[in-house]
Amino acid sequence: MKGRFFLFFAILSMMLSSCGTSTPTTAPTTAPTAASAPQAQPTLRRVTLAMSYIPNVQFAPYYVAAAKGYYAAEGIEVTFDYNFENDVSQRAATWPASGVEFATTSGTSVLLARQQGLPIKTVMSLYQRFPIAFFAKANVPLQSVNDLRGQTIGIPGRFGESFYALLAALYAGKMTEADVVVQEIGFTQTAAIMEDKVPIATGYAMNEPVQLREQGIAVNVLLAADVFNLPANGIAVSEALIQQEPELVRGFVRASLRGLADTLANPDEAFELSLQFVPEAQLGNPDLQRKVLIESLPFWQNEMTSQYGLGYTDGQLWARTEEFMRAAGLLSAPVDVHKAFTNEFVPGGSY
Repeated sequence: MKGRFFLFFAILSMMLSSCGTSTPTTAPTTAPTAASAPQAQPTLRRVTLAMSYIPNVQFAPYYVAAAKGYYAAEGIEVTFDYNFENDVSQRAATWPASGVEFATTSGTSVLLARQQGLPIKTVMSLYQRFPIAFFAKANVPLQSVNDLRGQTIGIPGRFGESFYALLAALYAGKMTEADVVVQEIGFTQTAAIMEDKVPIATGYAMNEPVQLREQGIAVNVLLAADVFNLPANGIAVSEALIQQEPELVRGFVRASLRGLADTLANPDEAFELSLQFVPEAQLGNPDLQRKVLIESLPFWQNEMTSQYGLGYTDGQLWARTEEFMRAAGLLSAPVDVHKAFTNEFVPGGSY
């Protein structure tokens, strides 16, 4: 997300799409204060959470859990290790050799990893709605998937979540790429729409559309989740960790869900706590980043979480996604979705 207009936003969008050239960084959790956390335990189990992005408010639930001592209360000390989406799945899947117990990664990435033989499984779903959106200036109709037909659509490239969202939308609308004009524009979606280089672009719903509104530009937004929802980011671990240390997984998920619940209940507090973990140089415009957090909240809960609790993974959603990914050629063979996730560590959830 750009801080200083287009340059920062381009870098931020690039990282958010799990691609870039920045060097991954590692940062330990901040020690909880006496006022906000329980008394420190004498011995904490150190674990690594591989993050699929740079330090950012999108990780607020995990930052809140660390800052308020929820991980410490479970006997855990977390190191946030910032990487890229294509790295974190493999690192988590190869525990203990990798030294990475947990990873933030999407359901689509987990399915792709399992097709490659990587024994990784989602144990908690943060996003309940796929956060990608199609967006355009207000003079461009964008009320349904049919409005994409015949349009030029700007995407960062033929990879990552934005590309999957486009393919899913075409699949849902019974269209192919021949029915639209796909233009690869790199991570310049905001500028491309502002300068009328493309009429429609894809990006994160809480990112580029927010940036455009901040520039005083009215936008139309079509959420990919409203066309064809896909499983987005959550916490994934190796099958070996589940088998050997299930209580560690349970404690980590429990603490993370406490952080998520607090973030939803008090986003202002969550934003302030997140500042402990996000370097000022990467924060950019604080007011904009606060709005990004607020815009993220609706994607973390839905009717499924109302019924089964936060963090729940929808098996039917995963089954539909696996079917679509095979139809789109993203998966070359069937993947057993029931081995790709579990709800056993989510309070109130079941297999």
